[in-house]
Amino acid sequence: MHEDFIIQKLDELLREVSNLNKSLNAKNSSTSQWLDKEEAMRVLKCSERTLQTLRDTHKLDYTKPLGGSKFFYRRKDIEALFDENFTGKLR
Repeated sequence: MHEDFIIQKLDELLREVSNLNKSLNAKNSSTSQWLDKEEAMRVLKCSERTLQTLRDTHKLDYTKPLGGSKFFYRRKDIEALFDENFTGKLR
């Protein structure tokens, strides 16, 4: 009887932790969906000029809010760029 109670409480705790984890993952993905120039260069390990070339050649989509001076890039577009250029060799 006592063991059933403990198992029930552990199941409830596991569900709660799982829900918190899902909530945290959703929050993190929505807040990091857009990267500014500096973040994009850091993720891509590239220079500002290379980032501009990726924009100019339409290899990387971007947005620039009206009246703004900063470019923003979607994280999923950067990940897609990695996937398209993956050679199958990891160093």
